[in-house]
Amino acid sequence: MENVKALAGEVEKFSEHIESLKRKIDELFKKLEEKERALEEVRSRLLEVEQKVLDVLKKLREKEHELSELRHKIARHRKLLSEADSPREYEVLSEQRRRLVERAEKVSKEIEELRQKYRELTFEENRLLDEEEKLERELRNLKRDYQFYLRELERLMESLKGRICQVQERFSL
Repeated sequence: MENVKALAGEVEKFSEHIESLKRKIDELFKKLEEKERALEEVRSRLLEVEQKVLDVLKKLREKEHELSELRHKIARHRKLLSEADSPREYEVLSEQRRRLVERAEKVSKEIEELRQKYRELTFEENRLLDEEEKLERELRNLKRDYQFYLRELERLMESLKGRICQVQERFSL
């Protein structure tokens, strides 16, 4: 009878340990799912930001090219102004140059706005990259812990099987 009580106590300890491991594994599994969802969300936002960065860079190149062309036209008009033959020609060229200068100032302002937008987007991109790296690291750690508890549960199950075999041999079951 004493052996049966000892065996019952041992079975109870195994059962409690298994339940404890099962709860830890379930908790870790939920945390893994949460981290994986968070990581997917960060990666999705990162793709959006990267696309916006590319779009801004494209617009920036276009505007810089436009500004360069405007500067060349302004320089050419400056030369034409110095060579104007009549007051009417001078007036027309002067008005054209004034409009080119206004347009160049506007494009220059747009370029500065695009550069500011680029800085903001790259800051956001770097923040998301840092967050992605942090989540990947946390995910690796959770997976490592998850695997540890699964192995611990397997070890416990093997130990329990071994104990069951001992009991069966002892009691000739």
